[in-house]
Amino acid sequence: MATQRSTQTIAADAVHEHLRNAILSAEYRPNHRLVEQELSTQLKVSRTPVREALLRLKQEGLVVQQKGWVVRDHAPHEIVELLEARVELEAAAARLAAGRISPETLATLLELIERMEHTEARVEVNQLNDEFHSLITRSAGNHVLADAARSTMINYWNFNAPVVFTEKDIRTVNEEHRALHAALAAGDGEAAGVIARTHIQRTADIITRALRLDPR
Repeated sequence: MATQRSTQTIAADAVHEHLRNAILSAEYRPNHRLVEQELSTQLKVSRTPVREALLRLKQEGLVVQQKGWVVRDHAPHEIVELLEARVELEAAAARLAAGRISPETLATLLELIERMEHTEARVEVNQLNDEFHSLITRSAGNHVLADAARSTMINYWNFNAPVVFTEKDIRTVNEEHRALHAALAAGDGEAAGVIARTHIQRTADIITRALRLDPR
């Protein structure tokens, strides 16, 4: 029995990770229906781990039950709250990461920066940007903070209204990425925290304006 529970838990973890990534990458957009039997067939698992994974996603606020399972479409005030939380969490993560990040991770971050600066495909840039910030969060070495940051992950390309970055915005973002990398490499936690806060707040402001949200 213990072996069966362990196997189901492993399967549920894998399904959860797959569905979560699909939602956050906009493969499954808001209001997309998630059918247990279809997912079970597609992922080659029983319905039990699929249901467990969906229940976890419900707790994380990514899906809701509406005559079945549906990818959640966040209300305007929820988007504002997620953005506010992400600003604070990214700043805290960068501050901690400055004293804990490895030379190998710093090299990977620099490579990601250079790829973002020389990539025109917006989808690829978005994926590289996610990887960049996720690496910094993981480098903070704090699982509680990493889980909290992950729960606030919200991608602007997932919204129904377009969120457009101007050429000036893109240049500024690239400059901030390099400044953040320099602060992390120097082990300057205070500078890294300030740069990360400014950087994420800039994106939050662009999203707020594009979606015509009340920033409170």
